[in-house]
Amino acid sequence: MTVSGTSSFSEEIRSAGRFQREGQTLLAETTLRTILARDENHHAANYLLGMLYHQQQQSIRAISFLQRAVAARPDDFVAVFNLGVIQHELGLLADAQHSLQQAALLALENAPENAPQNARLQVLLAVIFRDQGYRDEALAAVDRSLALDPADADAWVTKGSLLQAGGDMEAAIACYEKALLHAPLHGDACYRLSLLDRLEGDAEQLRKMESGWQAEAVPPGDRILIGYALGRAYESQRQFDRAFGYFQAANELQRRSLHWPLESSAGFFERHQRGFSQSFVDRCKDQALSDSTPIFIVGMPRSGTSLVEQILASHPAVHGAGEVAFSRIFEQAVEQRSGQPFPLGIDAVDPAVLAESCRDYIGKLRSHAGAGQGAEAAAAKHVTDKLPHNFLRIGLYAAMLPNAKIVLVERDPLDNCLSIYQHFFTAAHGYATDLTDLGCYYRLYQDLIAHWDNMFPGRIHHLRYEALVQDTESQVRLLLAHCGLEFDPACLAFHQTKRSSSTPSDAQVRKPVYQGAVGRWQNYAKHLGLLQEALGS
Repeated sequence: MTVSGTSSFSEEIRSAGRFQREGQTLLAETTLRTILARDENHHAANYLLGMLYHQQQQSIRAISFLQRAVAARPDDFVAVFNLGVIQHELGLLADAQHSLQQAALLALENAPENAPQNARLQVLLAVIFRDQGYRDEALAAVDRSLALDPADADAWVTKGSLLQAGGDMEAAIACYEKALLHAPLHGDACYRLSLLDRLEGDAEQLRKMESGWQAEAVPPGDRILIGYALGRAYESQRQFDRAFGYFQAANELQRRSLHWPLESSAGFFERHQRGFSQSFVDRCKDQALSDSTPIFIVGMPRSGTSLVEQILASHPAVHGAGEVAFSRIFEQAVEQRSGQPFPLGIDAVDPAVLAESCRDYIGKLRSHAGAGQGAEAAAAKHVTDKLPHNFLRIGLYAAMLPNAKIVLVERDPLDNCLSIYQHFFTAAHGYATDLTDLGCYYRLYQDLIAHWDNMFPGRIHHLRYEALVQDTESQVRLLLAHCGLEFDPACLAFHQTKRSSSTPSDAQVRKPVYQGAVGRWQNYAKHLGLLQEALGS
């Protein structure tokens, strides 16, 4: 989250700010660009225009103006901080780290009055270190935050998530419970404890959450997470009707804040299918890279991708990078040249540019494997990229990285969609908040996969979650063979592998395979009519 603040402004700057506050964004933009036409390094105009573009979800454009603002006034804490936040949102982790460390120094120069602000900065730095694979540095940053503000519930939750990702579940639970001591209705702490099945027997905490759910004064973000947590708690007690009521209410509350139109999903899928056409593939042949480092693990969220990555990461030749956001490298390269939303206009982009993006992407994957992971990880032959929605970019990866392996994890559609509906997802997954939209989205996903299979026969290894849990060894052998790997028994003992995992499934991947998630939808069958209709089942 960005923070507010500006320097002293001229009358023109004040007018631009007023236009922006009143929603007259075109007038604000015109005024600011007029100022910059006279002085391209004007600090306040660059800052305000950058923030204007950020609010319009044009963050790539925003960064260039914020960078000019910071160059003009490197001592402006607000500009430096907001630049770092937006760089983080775009996945520019190294740049974000640099900016936020600079902001932290500026905050310390004005200590002690900026100590709380610096505490929040350290939490954000912890997240950035974590996302780059620097777990020790992330823990050090969050500990610095807690030293400055021991009552910061957000910091306790961040520390708990880092400990949980490293497999220390009991220490993580203790952090979430400390967060609730300082903020009894902290939604994220409640939700994370529910994922670890630590709420069902806590009658007092459930009572507090029930009250918080009813209280309009509780922030909507916390209420939404409390609703999901209550659903999880009552599901653990096998009170399925009561649980579904909370899941449904939490989704409806979240949906009201999103204004998600299904038409955007259909157009979103269509442009990815159209962008990566056969002519695009043919044009890229001469620039394609022979590198076989990546193993892409794709599929709908909650389909079993975390389990499959844990299995592969247990092989000595594979490092598991998790849900890295490095695919944004391609989006930025294309959008900067085409001026259109990715992947529109990709046909007009020189394949040499895409090849350079591939080298950058592979370099970041390799860097992640070496980021505090030890010599064995750094020397791994393959690195997994387990961003589920990379299924949208299969055409790009198949064309530009013909030796990379692609694994698609599939699950019974009703089980898969129900699990999505029962978990909190960010605004990018607005389809998840309505059963009809969720079913329609799943159908769009199926159609796109069929398109990729037709374009690239044999390139995608389809792995059914149900088959994996029922006949694990056979499916693991087939998986390893597809990836060009020799069988290793460690892949069957994947739950013993020590590695960081930071998805909602991180607790499950540390347990042996179990079949309890197969057929779960039947517990909610009477509530799923709209989903079944949308799925055509």
